[in-house]
Amino acid sequence: MADTLAKEAATNAVLIESYKKVPKSVVMSELSKISVETWQREWDLTTKGVITKEYFPVVADRLSINISITPNLTTIVTGHGNIRSYLHRFKIMDTPTCAWASSDQTIEHMLHECALINQERDSLISAVVKTDVWAIDKKHLIRKYKKLLNLLTKFILINL
Repeated sequence: MADTLAKEAATNAVLIESYKKVPKSVVMSELSKISVETWQREWDLTTKGVITKEYFPVVADRLSINISITPNLTTIVTGHGNIRSYLHRFKIMDTPTCAWASSDQTIEHMLHECALINQERDSLISAVVKTDVWAIDKKHLIRKYKKLLNLLTKFILINL
């Protein structure tokens, strides 16, 4: 289908003439906008990525922020990685339970309850409550406090 449309566009004199009048930057901008809109529709319809959607519900917002993507941050925003609940799903660990608590070691547990990182969490909470209310939703946490969240994630995942 793409080949057919490309051939039609290449041979259609009206389209060729109209594209000559439109700057390349405008065409690229429109294509980018259409791509992001398509991506957003697919993102909204998929049942995958539930944890990631809490951090990035709007594709355009995610694309607008500069994030240093690290394995630790990926673990936090996906729930996949070196955490007991995830490893237990694949029979790599015998139990999903946190070594520091009686509940499962999930990202939610790590961010809000785990005694192992009380000091780091308190630093994050202190920063948040200066301008917001704790517990802040994840999309604002990742946008406003990404540096502190990165520090927290490094500590979380090193000390598992």
